[in-house]
Amino acid sequence: MNSTTKSTSSGRHGPLALFGSALTLALVAGFLPGDASAKSGGNDGQEVLQFLASTGADGNGTARARWRDKGDGSLDFSVELEHMDAGSYELYVTDLDLSKGSISVGGTGQGEIEFKAPLDSPKPLFDFEVFDQVVEVRQGATIFFTDTFSANGSGGNGGSGGSGNNSGDKTKTEVYMVNVGPDINAQGKLKYEIKSNKTKFAIEVEKLDAGTYTLLVAGTPVAQITTVSSASVVLEFQNPVEAGKTLLNFDPLGAQIDVELDGTTYLTGVLSGSDTSTGTKAPNKGSQGAKDLGKTKGDELLVFLANSGVQAGASGKAKLTQTGETEFEVEIENVPAGDYPLSVNGTPVGTLSADSTGHAQLNYSTSPRGGVMLLTFEVKGQLIEVKSGADVILSTVFPTSVQSALGKYKKETFKSNKVNVNLINAGADLDATGTLSWKLKGNGEQELQIQVKDLPAGDYGVVVNSVPSTSVLTVSPKPSSGKGKLTFATVAKGSKLLLDFDPVGALVQLTDSSDVVVLQAVIDVP
Repeated sequence: MNSTTKSTSSGRHGPLALFGSALTLALVAGFLPGDASAKSGGNDGQEVLQFLASTGADGNGTARARWRDKGDGSLDFSVELEHMDAGSYELYVTDLDLSKGSISVGGTGQGEIEFKAPLDSPKPLFDFEVFDQVVEVRQGATIFFTDTFSANGSGGNGGSGGSGNNSGDKTKTEVYMVNVGPDINAQGKLKYEIKSNKTKFAIEVEKLDAGTYTLLVAGTPVAQITTVSSASVVLEFQNPVEAGKTLLNFDPLGAQIDVELDGTTYLTGVLSGSDTSTGTKAPNKGSQGAKDLGKTKGDELLVFLANSGVQAGASGKAKLTQTGETEFEVEIENVPAGDYPLSVNGTPVGTLSADSTGHAQLNYSTSPRGGVMLLTFEVKGQLIEVKSGADVILSTVFPTSVQSALGKYKKETFKSNKVNVNLINAGADLDATGTLSWKLKGNGEQELQIQVKDLPAGDYGVVVNSVPSTSVLTVSPKPSSGKGKLTFATVAKGSKLLLDFDPVGALVQLTDSSDVVVLQAVIDVP
């Protein structure tokens, strides 16, 4: 799948200085990469890492192959398994009828075999070629991993992520994660960058309730994220790894990435494939992944589909409109003529039939007419996938709102006497935003203010900890206004209503005429 070549500085007197016999010289020369001197930078050592392509026999398992010249005249080659069922696995290289050795995996799901030259007992001798050779990991007749081990930065099955040798790839992308869990405030962001022969991947989460969450990439657990408060937590992966970072030994590109706790997904998002594999440019900023088409005059959100890297040049977009009837549209371009199944949350919902120009489109509506299909499924917070056969070529997790799609959050304040937080859009109205402010005055009086904008004219109910209030927030019917404000105080006067509930720690919600939650927030006082 993905490999990396890197240099490791070390004093040496030639790559074969410790090998005394002509026979050993001949053996080692046979499995050094052809351009080793160029890659090693003269007297520096070098290392090639590659993650072998999985056959899917174990959905969670990973296999990493490593060739290394330490720079002191010694060489080694190893294959490491992780997240595998306990047992014994056989390693094959080139000769697929003769095992090179066994990899024993214990209860931790990990196992490794390492070969060395010169011989370093009890490790077996590294006396066979690996570059441009087929490497397989089997158990009986079942093949778990098979790939061509390459010295040029790309495995036999393509791909790019997790690589320190970037082969000219300049991918740099950022994606806002979608909140699909019970923690209404939770936010997340994914970043991937190839720079200076380093590959970096980071996930930042904030406002997640305290706990230990699992980070999954393409359904495989890769790390834990521990939060102790709602503060921001950043987990950084890198290859080659540096102090304070975790080794990037998986490929996040083209994959769905989830943050889960006890089987419940809280945050999710999809990264596009590498720029070289997609033939397109990934969005540099999270806000470039979507457009607010409705702005102040409508309720319409467009999201660009991420190219997984399977179909170079393919592009697509999905659009959701909520003005009276609800409409959903998916459009793809630059694909070969043919049929492309469309699925939402894993369920097939239609087929996109591309014409000779490479274009196809499907339209859905809650009030269909003239070739438009009936919209019977939820779109917000769902995984949208366009496939070619069994392969996903374009996908996204559709955001719940414009606010989350574009990261439109105002700076918040958390003090013992003053809190100002964003009202979180629940999705009923895509572009609605607002703030919830609480203030404790010196004389002990409290004040709570709700401000909203981009809401349709009308009256909105105020619900506190699931209990409806008698108060109503009114949005002016003036054109393009969409604004409204409501102020509570412990001493009611003028336009201020009586604050007859404890706002500290309370869940405050605004509901529409159908009692559907539109905006919500919690006043968290430190």
